[in-house]
Amino acid sequence: MSDLERVKAFLAAHNTMTLATTGLDGGPQAAAVFYAADDQLNLYFLSSPSSRHSQNLMRDARVAATVHSDGQAWQKIRGVQIEGSVQLVEDARILGEAVRTYAGRYDFLRGLLDDGGDGPPALRGPVASSRFYLLRPAWIRLIDNSQGFAHKEEWTFDSNG
Repeated sequence: MSDLERVKAFLAAHNTMTLATTGLDGGPQAAAVFYAADDQLNLYFLSSPSSRHSQNLMRDARVAATVHSDGQAWQKIRGVQIEGSVQLVEDARILGEAVRTYAGRYDFLRGLLDDGGDGPPALRGPVASSRFYLLRPAWIRLIDNSQGFAHKEEWTFDSNG
């Protein structure tokens, strides 16, 4: 498995990222969001446009994010750190990709995302009022202590997507 394939596999094995944004006062703010990654390592997430992190993103699209496993012994610590920018998905082509990627990952949301119909009743309102956001990584670091203490691998990506 190539190094970048290891990042993809790690992201596919987890579902929650901590997203750090810059607040109105310039201070940091972190939020946990479900995500789904595509083959290009773009990460899609759903959020209410009125949430604090969504409001922060409208002012400053730059973010940092982490994905990791809980309860790891130090010898097994693995995780991904990401820096990049987030955009509200408005383009129909990108929205189609977001829906396919997210619905493919979260079966229980498929009906709500595809046609607004079937799905958990408790999620109908929140999903209907949420929007898709796209995190395009500019930099990714894979941390994997199983390869040696503090083992890190890094990739930089073209910011033009």
